[in-house]
Amino acid sequence: MNLTELKKKKVSELLTLAKEMKIDSVGRAQKQDVIFAILKAHARSG
Repeated sequence: MNLTELKKKKVSELLTLAKEMKIDSVGRAQKQDVIFAILKAHARSG
């Protein structure tokens, strides 16, 4: 998972991915904020 792949996804796909990763704080966030949250969670999980 990298930034380029995430940028190509639709917001709805990103929100689904965030939900699967148990990221709760992105419900009304902008696309770039959702991407950042996903990347941050991915980095933490290793």
